[in-house]
Amino acid sequence: MVYPKEERNKHWEQILNKFFDFKKGVSLVSTKDLKSVIKDKEIRLLNYFDSEETMPDPLKKHKVMLFPNTTKSWWLIKCEGFMDLPSINKEVIRFKPLSKFKLLSSNAGMGEQQYLLNMINSGILKDFLKIDKQFYFSIMGKQRSKEFQLEIGGHSIKIEKPGIEIDAGFEGEDFSIIVEAKAKIIKRFSKRQLYFPYMHVKKITGKDTIPVFFCWDDKTKTYNLWKFNIKVDNIEKINFVDSQRYRLV
Repeated sequence: MVYPKEERNKHWEQILNKFFDFKKGVSLVSTKDLKSVIKDKEIRLLNYFDSEETMPDPLKKHKVMLFPNTTKSWWLIKCEGFMDLPSINKEVIRFKPLSKFKLLSSNAGMGEQQYLLNMINSGILKDFLKIDKQFYFSIMGKQRSKEFQLEIGGHSIKIEKPGIEIDAGFEGEDFSIIVEAKAKIIKRFSKRQLYFPYMHVKKITGKDTIPVFFCWDDKTKTYNLWKFNIKVDNIEKINFVDSQRYRLV
């Protein structure tokens, strides 16, 4: 179903005016609340935005971020929900794939998952993280997250069991890795995109978990990676660690 930008913006303005507590800066909204405004439109289309550029104008204007709570409820919180993805000014590393034979299907697709698989199978991820220990591709796709606490914008919120999506997750004997992937270069990203998968995987494994952001740059044909750490499991303490660009040869 088509959801024109103008109509989506109009609906978000109505939702904020009707359900958001501007004084407290936080509100919990349900499927029933949203449907009372959007009628036959799809909630997943109302709520979908993967960057600050695609964020609905009313949310951007009022600096309100959307956080899933369960499959039928969402938190609206006034906060700084995005952070910069630093430019990578390093020289591109020309990288020879570690696969023992040419993967003929590796260029069959042009989407996010294809570039992600190429990056993993070539050995780029392992080289970037400088990890000598073995780790395995262990989790991806839609998940029902474990409960965790969210501290943001001066609010302490219990996130119950939201539906999340993990682009790629890996597990070693004493560590885990989560990767958020994009098929284009972006300048800013939602903190939620790293934090929710990070908390889910960390709670499942009980292991130190490394958050990585990955972008394919079609103009330069490069694989761009950023490593972060998250101190004391706090979404407001996502810290940039390192970055690098690769090109396969």
